[in-house]
Amino acid sequence: MKASVENGKIVFRLPFFENHIAKSAGARWNASNKVWIAPFNELVASHVVNCLPPDMVSEEIHSLCRPSVSIPPLSCDPSSVLKGVRLMPRQLEGITKAWPHPGFALFWVMGAGKTLSSIALAGLRHKYGLIQRLLVICPTSIKGVWAKEFDRYADFPHTLHVHESGRFATHWMNGNPFPVLVVGIEAMSVKSGPEICKEFLSGGVSMTILDESSRIKHHNTKRTESVLELYSESQYRLALTGTNITQGLQDLYPQMQFVEPKAIGEISYYSFKNKYCVMGGYEGKKIVGYTKTDILLNKIKPHCDVIRKSDMKDLPLKSYQVRMVQASREQKEICKGLKKHLKLITDDKEIKMKNVLEAMLRAQQVAGGFDDEGNPLTSNPKMKELLELLEDFDGKAVIWARFLPEIEAIRIALSAEYPGTVMVMTGETPQEARQPMVDVFQKSNTLRFFVSNHAVGGAGITLTSATLAVYYSNTFNLEDRLQSEDRIHRIGQTHHCMYVDIASDLPVDKNVIESIARKSSLASFVSYSLSQGESIDSLL
Repeated sequence: MKASVENGKIVFRLPFFENHIAKSAGARWNASNKVWIAPFNELVASHVVNCLPPDMVSEEIHSLCRPSVSIPPLSCDPSSVLKGVRLMPRQLEGITKAWPHPGFALFWVMGAGKTLSSIALAGLRHKYGLIQRLLVICPTSIKGVWAKEFDRYADFPHTLHVHESGRFATHWMNGNPFPVLVVGIEAMSVKSGPEICKEFLSGGVSMTILDESSRIKHHNTKRTESVLELYSESQYRLALTGTNITQGLQDLYPQMQFVEPKAIGEISYYSFKNKYCVMGGYEGKKIVGYTKTDILLNKIKPHCDVIRKSDMKDLPLKSYQVRMVQASREQKEICKGLKKHLKLITDDKEIKMKNVLEAMLRAQQVAGGFDDEGNPLTSNPKMKELLELLEDFDGKAVIWARFLPEIEAIRIALSAEYPGTVMVMTGETPQEARQPMVDVFQKSNTLRFFVSNHAVGGAGITLTSATLAVYYSNTFNLEDRLQSEDRIHRIGQTHHCMYVDIASDLPVDKNVIESIARKSSLASFVSYSLSQGESIDSLL
């Protein structure tokens, strides 16, 4: 057998003169096993079947070249599978568009109701007898959100299980209708995650929902490979994200490979890159631009639905404000010391970059009122500005901070001024406690301030009882920023939302805000700045 399936991959064992067949299928050479390995999806399978004699291709590959799925017309109201809620016209439009496609993407801005609409679509597919089970892959931090939304809105028989850790137990499915399994996407980076998902999907015709599909934007990571391997196991697939592009058009390739590989039609990431990306930089290995974008987007368009903030006419306005504070003498002296230290490092670029990144993180802590060990400084201008800002505000607010010492200091300061009004959520907060905390904050007439860091509280939760978001400190991660902004500005919000960045006049704070505006990471910002000949002084 020249082409077979092993461990979720297509494996080629070819004589030398036939290696071009493997290469044309986007396969990579595995030197240790002396075989060519390619992704196992319908596009690659079809290519292999066309290139090799039928008896040289395993039955698994032949079976993947399946005929188009026959999907009956949607003849009922999608809201009929939900309880206590009716879908909005724009949500109905997206579901109707997705219905005839086995693979589809809802590129809806955060707050547009992706989770609710996904539950409706899955419920409809189950109602029509098209699927027998549902797999939801989502960030671990929002597994509880999916469980809660199903419990609240799914008006169809189902049995939901949130996988936490350890071995996959199947007893919860016995004798129960329509099994729904929720798995954290982080588990797809280890061996057990893909195994659990494949075992579950093998039990019947299935649908897989990939929430925050931008988490597989890097084509060559273990997580991405593991998720894409599920294509052959999932007869129906739905990708969800409000930030489908954060780096560039290359982010779309792995996401569309999950949705429908035939949409773009490029058999490998490298063929995609050669066709649509303009390469440059050192040794021509960096993507510096794009070409034929109109062709690419036209290919993708039938397989996705897009909702932007501008499309959500029922949402209130947003406004932004940056409040600059003057750094104390102590803060300036510490940053001066960081600059002196950096000037002593070698000229080796790799070492220089590592040291600059570390120094910028330290400088950011200093700007927040703490030394690099988390000890409070004598003076904290940011904290003073935060308290003055909240003096003139009588509603609910979310305060975002990057470092745990900052969060604790904010909690202490606010509790002293406004006793019994502060709720704190960090990475130390148990997963099972997070959603109940959010529910309490939403309903409480006493709690006014929700304090958290972007990575923990910035995704999957609704905080629409608040109308003010204060960024005491920022991360360089654009996705974290966008996610956190939309905790308060989403469906259910009826009031004008205000966003305030409290920034020190130290260069590091200015650079963080500029980096977010440039939609770049900390590393890329530093790299760009240094390539422009900017001094270390300008970064710190």
